[in-house]
Amino acid sequence: MGPAQLSERIESVDTATAGMAQLTSLLGDLNRIDGWVSVKKADIARRLAELEADGSAPPATDVLARSNHSSARQAAKDKRRADAYGKAPALGKQRAAGRVSDEHADALANAAKNLDDEQQEALFAHGDALAKQAAASTPDQFARHLRKLTDALSSDDEATDRSEQQRGNARLTHGLNTETGMGWIRAELHPDDYQKFKAKLDAETAAVRKLGEYEGLSYDQVAAIAFMTLITSTRAAARPVPEVIVLIDLTTLQNGTHAESTCEYGDGTPVPTATARRHACNADIIPVVLDGDGQPLDVGRAKRHATKAQRAALRSMYRTCAVDGCETSFDRTEMHHLLEWDQHNGSTDLENLVPICTYHHHRAHEGRWRLKLDPSTRELSVFLPDGTLHSRCQPDLLTERHNTAA
Repeated sequence: MGPAQLSERIESVDTATAGMAQLTSLLGDLNRIDGWVSVKKADIARRLAELEADGSAPPATDVLARSNHSSARQAAKDKRRADAYGKAPALGKQRAAGRVSDEHADALANAAKNLDDEQQEALFAHGDALAKQAAASTPDQFARHLRKLTDALSSDDEATDRSEQQRGNARLTHGLNTETGMGWIRAELHPDDYQKFKAKLDAETAAVRKLGEYEGLSYDQVAAIAFMTLITSTRAAARPVPEVIVLIDLTTLQNGTHAESTCEYGDGTPVPTATARRHACNADIIPVVLDGDGQPLDVGRAKRHATKAQRAALRSMYRTCAVDGCETSFDRTEMHHLLEWDQHNGSTDLENLVPICTYHHHRAHEGRWRLKLDPSTRELSVFLPDGTLHSRCQPDLLTERHNTAA
């Protein structure tokens, strides 16, 4: 069905009286039209670039900015996106069909801009596979997949050089917002330093949230308070600050980067192999070594609460809450016993533990949702109180590794 037919169908729906099924279908139609428009704009942008190159038209970014009433910065982004669609036509087809968003194309454009011509050619040679991966991933997941792919295209020396360049580019600025009277802070940190900062801030934020005086505040508000308690040395966190986790597969650790390497921080940020090896000797950073299936090796056991080793093992499989579609980060989740410790004599081992956010933890207990885990695949099935299947999925990091291997 073309844009004209889709438009007619959209216009025939009264959104004021439409039910859930109609509204869902309407959003799908709108997304397909939006995709068609986006790809058509990309075609125009590439043609403008051709005309600019032969001297018969002004800079393409100037035309895009004026025509779209956008900034020069946005026009440059639109041009890079158009180039990505042009070099990966299969991704453009997925966009026109409404299966991916422009954020997927932006992720591809951002990944390509840091590569030389030969590496870019190698990247776009995976065009069909990239389009398939994008359609099965969120933009963030696709961006992480691209980072791994571009790391594989780069040598270990190049990755190490980039790491050193990042360290030299670290900056922190601050000032006063004259309109609000509020102070502002902006920092860009080396990934090593950011992971350490994030671990401390997450731990402090979790501790502050438990204090009754801050009940009802948003996460961002509590994080600001936690940041100041760290700066002023009035920490509320009673437990030790969690260590930074580095995930690396055994083959990469022993022999260096390969086509299916996993070498990243717990949140998916890539780590040069040489840096990961150095971290293996660092007391405040825990290396989690993965087997060929992406499962953690040598995990620990505990009596009641999950041990550091178990949390590290779970972090190697989950970037977010285990419930499908929930984007709450792992560091803000709680360890849930599928068989409850007190009522059902549930053990504290990996086969009985999943990380879930506070919202879903309440649903699992007070809300009587039922969670069932297949220990061999870590596939989690979630059922509503009436027995209806809510969702079924595997850990996001395991899924990403398996998709990469495929």
